[in-house]
Amino acid sequence: MNILHLTHTDINSDSRILKEMHSIAKSNDIYNVNGIGVVQDKGASYTGNLKNIKTYSIFLRTREWKFLPRVIRHTCSLFELTSKMLFKAIKLKPKVVHCNDTLVLPLGAIVKLFTGAKLIYDAHELESDRNGITKTLKKMTIFTEKFLWRYVDALIVVSPSIDKWYKENIGEKYSEIILNSPMLEKNMPADEKSYLRKHFSISKDSKIFLYIGILGYGRGIDLITEAFKNSDLKSSLVFLGYGELSDELKKLAQEYPNIYVHDAVPHEKVVSVAKSADVGLCLIQNVSLSDYYCLPNKLFEYCFAEIPVLASDFPDISQTVKKYDLGKCTKLDSNSIYKAIKEFEDAEELPHINTQDLYDLSWGAQEEKLIKLYDRLLKASDKKNS
Repeated sequence: MNILHLTHTDINSDSRILKEMHSIAKSNDIYNVNGIGVVQDKGASYTGNLKNIKTYSIFLRTREWKFLPRVIRHTCSLFELTSKMLFKAIKLKPKVVHCNDTLVLPLGAIVKLFTGAKLIYDAHELESDRNGITKTLKKMTIFTEKFLWRYVDALIVVSPSIDKWYKENIGEKYSEIILNSPMLEKNMPADEKSYLRKHFSISKDSKIFLYIGILGYGRGIDLITEAFKNSDLKSSLVFLGYGELSDELKKLAQEYPNIYVHDAVPHEKVVSVAKSADVGLCLIQNVSLSDYYCLPNKLFEYCFAEIPVLASDFPDISQTVKKYDLGKCTKLDSNSIYKAIKEFEDAEELPHINTQDLYDLSWGAQEEKLIKLYDRLLKASDKKNS
């Protein structure tokens, strides 16, 4: 039985999609899980082969057409993506087609019409109101979602608020909230608790505050660095990731002895590295409704690394932090962030996070919900065909 995942991202580096594919593949031996995504570099077509899992990648030439306005380039990419993926997708005759973003939703609907597959729409964020989207693309996204909503059999979202938004603004639909929790390494290094301290030669007297994720705008990086420029702080700040601000942060690290930049590590290594920090920073800025309603993966990476978090005072984040006693929340201004960091720094003992109390946030719990969703759809499909 073929299951098909579609995405406009590089499927082999998208941790959420890979986790979902692995979870479904191991849940039943009859499932053959296939994924079609987009490669960032020219050349590859077939890019992976694991037990019951195959991934394919295409190259989009239209993404290089920088001379076109963004909306036109986006539309051209949509047509190129659909035309290149369509034949392969239909040939697989999937029982379930799992669309991981709005860009592949039209393709998913076409595949459903040709094959009778059940269609899952997996919204990795609030797709029509995310960081960096233009007003025109926002309207195009909402139109696409509303127009194709009738073909969607199940909706997957990443937070309760986003689930509520879709039901109120697009329509009622069977849905599951699948958090972007990390898959943990079974055997972590014995010296994990001291990794960052040894790597950067950080004194034992200095607490380590860790930022994990994309080094880009809208993620509170400017507010965090502003706080750590204060000479009153004895703590150290480590950035772990990559992005457009990487070079700027490396220059800042040369100027300030308490700021460090660590290159990105594989997804499965993040929690292990985070264990060697003292406090995790999850300070998303309110630059879009998707950000305001988010439950970012870094929040879960910190808690399963058993370190407290300093997080944005947003609805879903603050509710999760308070419910599971994960740390503190703060307003998003440099003074409030500085005061919160100072409180952590001056504390004689930091809060201890017990992962045994966090099963509901684990990937194991998300996996159960995902398998339940698939079972429900496939049972409904079998009844229809019988």
